[in-house]
Amino acid sequence: MNMETLNAISEVSDEEWQQIILDLGWYAVSVSRRLRWRTKNPIDLPRGETVDSIVSQALEKLFSGDREWDPKQDPDIKRYLMGVVDSLLNHLAESKDNTLLTLTPKPDSADAPAWETGSSQRDPTTDWLVPARHSPETVMLEKERTRLENRALELLIDECSDDQMLLKVLEAKMDGHDKPAEIAKAVGISIQEMYNATKRLDRRLEKVRAQIANE
Repeated sequence: MNMETLNAISEVSDEEWQQIILDLGWYAVSVSRRLRWRTKNPIDLPRGETVDSIVSQALEKLFSGDREWDPKQDPDIKRYLMGVVDSLLNHLAESKDNTLLTLTPKPDSADAPAWETGSSQRDPTTDWLVPARHSPETVMLEKERTRLENRALELLIDECSDDQMLLKVLEAKMDGHDKPAEIAKAVGISIQEMYNATKRLDRRLEKVRAQIANE
């Protein structure tokens, strides 16, 4: 890691890092939900990974210098790390661990899935590949996380109701556009307008986070 990058990283406060990590977690979940996982779960991923471990890997690659961040080219470190998270999740989704096994229905049950290889022949000895059921505690936590995400989105839409551009930006994000250039194109605004909208959106997000915390 060069000195310029090191100095730029050192200027990020602990409070800012906490917020960046929180935002990356939310972002990783949103990206993971759009990908296909053999685990059928956007939180618990193949290779024993989770969305949280993916965020940790992105940070490790930054601090180890494995992924070189150029502050001049990408001044927003959070958006740079979002790109790293994108790359890690897509690489995992395309890995053999995720794609080698295909979920197919067992002949005697429409509901009980069995993991099999690409062969069309079913083999009872592969039953051990069926993912274990989640514990009641895990299911409850996932439901609560989903509830909070839905509540946060509801509050954010309400917060942005007086700003039509922000509503369009949110709509573009929910349609799967993540990068500023993609969102700007979808909304029909310039990159500069997009960055200005992002700043306003970040301020609205702060209000939503505070309200969620109070609730």
